[in-house]
Amino acid sequence: MTALQTEYSLWSRDPEQEILPLVRELRIGFVPYSPLGRGFLTGTIRSLDQLDESDFRRNNPRFAGENLQANIRIVEEVDAVARQSGAKPGQVALAWLLAQGNDIAPIPGTKRIPYLEENAAADSIQLDSGQLAALDSVAAPAGDRYADMSPLNR
Repeated sequence: MTALQTEYSLWSRDPEQEILPLVRELRIGFVPYSPLGRGFLTGTIRSLDQLDESDFRRNNPRFAGENLQANIRIVEEVDAVARQSGAKPGQVALAWLLAQGNDIAPIPGTKRIPYLEENAAADSIQLDSGQLAALDSVAAPAGDRYADMSPLNR
């Protein structure tokens, strides 16, 4: 095995406790999917009204009601660091992820060339220790990752 792919971001930090230490011990690369927290960490989603009726996030517990309002605090911290850095929130979220180790290769789902270029530019953003500490201290999001939280989806 040369790489492991699973969800990891400021939106989903579960791999930090067991998975990341293990893949590092075994010298296996780590490929986080959904590094922008299903688009949430870009700072553009503040209400379900912004999402199409068929958007799967409308049924995601982290985007629902009080959870969404509670999770805005994560975006606010990312936004604050973005303003300090002169970067976009999504770039900061990716820069934080890249700062977690050179064995991490995030794969943001990008549908448009401008977003691809924006995401790639995150590689040149260097967050300082204070910014990293601020992002590291963000509490876990409210709500389960998926509506069906069977053991396979945790």
